[in-house]
Amino acid sequence: MNTKRILAFCLSALICASALGGCGDKQENTKVESNAEVSSSEAEKMPETDEEWNAAMLKKAMVSYGNTSMMQKVIKKAQSGEDVTVAYLGGSITEGISAGADGCYAKLTYDYFAEKFGTGDNVKYCNAGLSGTPSKLGILRLDRDVLASDPDICFIEFAVNDGNDQDHQNAYESIVRTLLEKDITPVLLFSVTAEDYSAQDYMKQIGEFYDLPMISYCDALRFLFENNRLTWEEFSDDQSHPNTEGHKLVASMVDYYFDTVMDIEPEGEYVMPTETVFSPREVNAHMAEGDVLTPVSLGSWTEGTDIASFGKGWTHAVDSGNEPIVFELNDKKFLYMIYKEVKQGNYGKLHVKVTANGEIYDEADYEAVSPSGWGNPQVQNIAMMPEQTDFTVEISMAEGDEETVGEILGFGFTE
Repeated sequence: MNTKRILAFCLSALICASALGGCGDKQENTKVESNAEVSSSEAEKMPETDEEWNAAMLKKAMVSYGNTSMMQKVIKKAQSGEDVTVAYLGGSITEGISAGADGCYAKLTYDYFAEKFGTGDNVKYCNAGLSGTPSKLGILRLDRDVLASDPDICFIEFAVNDGNDQDHQNAYESIVRTLLEKDITPVLLFSVTAEDYSAQDYMKQIGEFYDLPMISYCDALRFLFENNRLTWEEFSDDQSHPNTEGHKLVASMVDYYFDTVMDIEPEGEYVMPTETVFSPREVNAHMAEGDVLTPVSLGSWTEGTDIASFGKGWTHAVDSGNEPIVFELNDKKFLYMIYKEVKQGNYGKLHVKVTANGEIYDEADYEAVSPSGWGNPQVQNIAMMPEQTDFTVEISMAEGDEETVGEILGFGFTE
């Protein structure tokens, strides 16, 4: 079969609901004894037509509807003419790298939702995708970049940016719990790279525990790849970002969820679990930048950075001296430093001294040059206390790196 045909089909208008209803599902691989014969009645029929393959792909992507009461309430709110905001939090895929602001899956699915359920201009859009953002930074940006827009729905996309370590697990669950506590409907979207990397397994654990809608274009792509219906090169022009047609394909999966969610009877009103999966310690975390945080002393640093989304930070320039910039952050429990990390260039190690309630808590150097650095924000936990604490943070360039560049983008904290 021509692999181009599935793309062409998926990227056009979705087939009508009656046609979808008659489509076959993908056959799950069934293990049988080598000498066993499987009758035709026992074997599930594989898709044959483009329509059937498209329907099977959409169903494969739809991991779970979760408790549909939350989304149904938002849809009814939009249909009644009330204001509704659809937000998207993620990395460069959500931001729209390779497809642009108007061609990314976020804008395409927002447009679809607004057209399908809105009554005019009552559906608003918030895209908080930021290149290089993992959930460790996403939870700190959540307040500024998403909650400030008072959203009703928030898609979360971090599966190719996150590791499988505890810090990412805690941060991801913190995002979910923060949204649920504020009566915002989370929708989990799972991505994948060309090397087949995705952190969706632990994210699915969280989604199942909290009974949330989950859409996996990772699962859908694996299904298409395994059956020679699509190649990575048709979906993407690099190792991780969908191309323009790829974004349309992802959008079709989200649109399918919007098309079908009202048909799923909810299992009562949604109640958030009191227990947790991991340790979501950053619930309701915040971020402080130069607009709300004034250094006690600028030292050898100047205001501003060259990252537009963090322009209110502070920069150490070459040949500017090495007097530390000093901050006081009072009544905090956990403290995070956000700084710029690069792949190469005249950036040096940051020397960070943290004092807690007048006593030295920690003193360490943090490398700003990394093989994985692309000029994006990096997050480092620099203090954790069981109760509210008054912190003093002094940052200079590390010994031997006095004549290099450093950029502090801001701080994250919990209270």
